[in-house]
Amino acid sequence: MERISRGSRAHGSSRKRETWLALLAAGLLFFFFFILFLIPPARAQNADSDLVKRLERQLQSLDETHRLSVPDDQPISERLLLDYGGSARFGVLAVDDNFSNRRTLRETDARVYVQAELDGAHRFYGQLRFLYDDFNAGDSFDGQGDDLREPIGDRYWYSFDLRGLHRSRTGETLDNNFTIKVGRQFVHWGSGLALSSVLYAAVADVELGDLGLTGLYGETPRTGTVDFDGSRPSFDTNTQRRYWGAILEYRGDPNHKPYVSYLNQTDRNQRDTFDPFGFPTPPIARFDYDSQYILAGSQGSLNPAMLYRAEAIRELGRGLSSPLDPNGIFPTGNQTRENIRAWAGVGTVSYLVRDEENTRFDLEVAAGSGDKDRLDSSDTVGGNRSGSTDRAFNGLGYVNTGLALAPEIANLVSVQLGVSTSPPFPGPRKDALRVGVAAFVFNKVHAGGPISVSTSDHRFVGGEVDLFADYHVTSDLSVSLRYGIFLPGDALRSGQITGGALASGQSDPRQYAYVGVTYVF
Repeated sequence: MERISRGSRAHGSSRKRETWLALLAAGLLFFFFFILFLIPPARAQNADSDLVKRLERQLQSLDETHRLSVPDDQPISERLLLDYGGSARFGVLAVDDNFSNRRTLRETDARVYVQAELDGAHRFYGQLRFLYDDFNAGDSFDGQGDDLREPIGDRYWYSFDLRGLHRSRTGETLDNNFTIKVGRQFVHWGSGLALSSVLYAAVADVELGDLGLTGLYGETPRTGTVDFDGSRPSFDTNTQRRYWGAILEYRGDPNHKPYVSYLNQTDRNQRDTFDPFGFPTPPIARFDYDSQYILAGSQGSLNPAMLYRAEAIRELGRGLSSPLDPNGIFPTGNQTRENIRAWAGVGTVSYLVRDEENTRFDLEVAAGSGDKDRLDSSDTVGGNRSGSTDRAFNGLGYVNTGLALAPEIANLVSVQLGVSTSPPFPGPRKDALRVGVAAFVFNKVHAGGPISVSTSDHRFVGGEVDLFADYHVTSDLSVSLRYGIFLPGDALRSGQITGGALASGQSDPRQYAYVGVTYVF
């Protein structure tokens, strides 16, 4: 998604203008929260879970204000900063599904926001998003056709910064600090591999000397979250998971920031059941997946030209087994609670050429464990076999695995090598044009285990090349282009999958193309 530019407006000094702007700020904030509570819940959908989850991952690929010292006796209009703006984007997306059938989507994305900051410490933010999907006939991913997507209230939160408050009043900077942010916000935990999603959350950070402790408590919004368990009814319209955890980080070295973390996820979807026949019979499947993530990692710089990030995760917990027989055909009526013992990791090295074009090279390796007795890498129905430990890594995280195939990280090793630069080109600024290319190679951890697309018992999944270009035509108008092509490997070209052979089209190249125009105001 293109980032929204902002236009700041400072208050005047006259008493009449001060009163009017203060009332306007309060009115705008009240309007946002009033509208948000009137938004109706989303409708349940019968979704093609693999395609919806893959599209969600594909779409994901797409300065704090300087604080001045303000005397205590100044009126609120001299201490308040209003910041507001918006953007309108129109894009056309063409993507091949799991059987190489072309799907076309025209997407209109309009956003407006307002932000108020008081005394350099209190910040209020609200954003409305109007996202409308317009499909070609029969191309809808979830079967509902053209639709205005929910929620419209995309972000709204309040934050407090103790250091900012002290600096605005005294001009001095505290050695220690406390910050908290509460509301509907985007949470990126560690590298984002375990959790990278919008939550209703409270995130607090305490900084004492060289140590920083960040705590999280949050829940997934009922709408707007695509769950990793695509076999659960309404997985893309009604997801309820609760998170809490903490990160302890060492901040005393400007070149290296090592950290350790614990994150707990509690499944609150236990009332959901799966019954494909619709009769008043006992449900075929129940859903319950509680997981804990122990993280250790570091980020920083090896030298002025080389940046790095590395993280390793151990996933523990317990979840319900699949209700189907080992062949994934007949329900057994027996689900048992089994242990989860999984792992994942990601490492990134970036080399900055430091030339006039800001050229950089990026190498990333990401991997996640898989379960050989699963029929699906993340679902409960067709998931872990009863009586066995579940070794498939799952979470609401995100790692870039390309545009065209966009597989989940479970049972996958992804290697990415990319380069980007800003060649000389007419525009409003020196880096008006930014272009790049990334190449991916995908292999399975267990040749006989599943990934998020259907494969045979071969290890090599295939390779992909992605291209991108972003051009700022003016300071307010930009154009974005994305193209990716995936070339299948042995796991998609030959062999048998559970329940039959690879379907027609699964061995064909898959393409992804996108063009979007954004206007900011």
